[in-house]
Formats: sequence, structure tokens, C-alpha cells
Amino acid sequence: MITLKNYGIDIENIRGKIYHYKKQKIAYLVTVTFITGKQKEVIIERGASKTLSQIDELLKCEKPDKIQLEYFKGDSEKRHDIKIYPFQDVSESSQVQAQPQFQGFGEAEISRIVDDRFQERQRKEEYEQLKERVLELATENEEFQDTIDELETENEQLKTELESKKQVRYYAGMLGDILESFGIAKSKVKSPLASLMGVTEEENKEEEIQYTRKSDPVNETTEQQEEIPTFTFNEEGRNEIITLMSEYLKHVNDQILGEVFSIFSDIEKTPTLAKELIQYLHSK
Repeated sequence: MITLKNYGIDIENIRGKIYHYKKQKIAYLVTVTFITGKQKEVIIERGASKTLSQIDELLKCEKPDKIQLEYFKGDSEKRHDIKIYPFQDVSESSQVQAQPQFQGFGEAEISRIVDDRFQERQRKEEYEQLKERVLELATENEEFQDTIDELETENEQLKTELESKKQVRYYAGMLGDILESFGIAKSKVKSPLASLMGVTEEENKEEEIQYTRKSDPVNETTEQQEEIPTFTFNEEGRNEIITLMSEYLKHVNDQILGEVFSIFSDIEKTPTLAKELIQYLHSK
């Protein structure tokens, strides 16, 4: 029975080539033509790998002199490759007789070897490309990791600085309250305290305007009144001040605690007494 082997055609090799291009999303099609004398008959027109099985079925009824294979890559009308395979007698008796008269490789065998070499070379090129891409991705990954490490280090430093700043602001505010309780006006220690607490220069200037004294001795009463700032706080500021006062009172002795409580009691009865006390302390 005549098969594709009589023409030196390796059907699996052709299917492998079609599959190779299919992985690259490229249509690789084959046109099969039977040639008998000068007559040509197209058997398969741009067929895929599944249609190649029809050739063996047709060879059961026909015996062409040659089989022509035309390859088309993609949607192009131009042929990518063309090969012609003549009929060969591959029976066991002909093989035994042909052995002592070996004349070299036939056209089909040479074509197969060339195809194998071509595929091997393509595989090597693809392997080299993949290897280069892997190296590129590895380098990019290292760069990203370095950036992440730098950002994490910077984040830790910022956290530490923020925590330190909070502690300094807290104790600096407490120190101002303590000094004020001893009769030292905050306006005199405002600049160093502001530096410790991290207050900006603009905030500092606004507070200086509120604490600026007039030098005219005739307006002494007006001067003392203008030294008393008008306090306005948001909810967070109120809670912070209350916390500072509470922390301060926890560490004073019983004598000062009693005196402060007595002052608070008088202020609660007469709220205007607070301004009079501040004016008195400023005069000191």
C-alpha cells in the first residue's frame, strides 16, 4: 500500500512545524498537490494539521509521480516555502538491493535534515531570547527591591522623628505651663519653646503680635489688658491642654496642689478673676 513514506514525507514533522507557529499565533498552512506526468491536482488548499490525514486516504486510490507541498505563513498570498517529493519504492526487497548501491541522501531526506537543523536553530534562538529576558526581569526585580528597602528605611526614620517631635512638643508645652505657674510669662520663653515644639515661623509671628507690649507708660492699664491673649482652641487643642494640666498636677506637692485648687475654686466663682491674676503675674 502506498503511503506518505513512499514519498519521503514526514507528516509528524510538518505538524510540528504548524504547531510551532501556532504557539506564536501565526497561521501556518499547507497546500498539497498531486503531480502525475504534466497533470497537477490540488488535493488540499491551505489546510491545517488536521487535514493532512486526508493524504493517506487519497493515496489508497491514487499513485501520483510526485507530491508538492506549498507552505503559507499567516494571511500572506506569497508562498513561504515549496517542496516536491517524488515517489520512492521503500519495500523491504528494494531496500536490501539498494544498500550496496547507496548513492547518498535523496532530496526528501536532505529537506528533512534542513528542516530539523532550521528548527533546532530556532529553538536555540528562542532559548537565548528567553534567557536574556529572564536576566532583564531579575535586574528589574533587584532594582525594585532596593527601592522598597530605601522607602522602608525612610519610613522608619520619619516615624522615629515624628515620635520624637511629639515627645518634645509635649514636654515643652508642660515646661511652659510650669514656668508660667512660677510667674514667668510665656512671651519671654516663647521662642525657645516654639523651637522645641516645632512651631513654624508664621505661627510664632502671630503669637508675638498677641504678646507685644506697648512702651507708653501713660497707657499702662491698656498695655496690661492687651498682653492678655484671647484663647481659642479646637477640640484637639482643648484636650491637649487639659492633659498637660492634669499631668502637671500629678507631680506637685500637696501645698501647691491645695493652692492651685483654691485658685481654680475662686475662678469658678468669679471668672473675671482669671484676667486679674494674669495681669498681676505680668506686673511681677
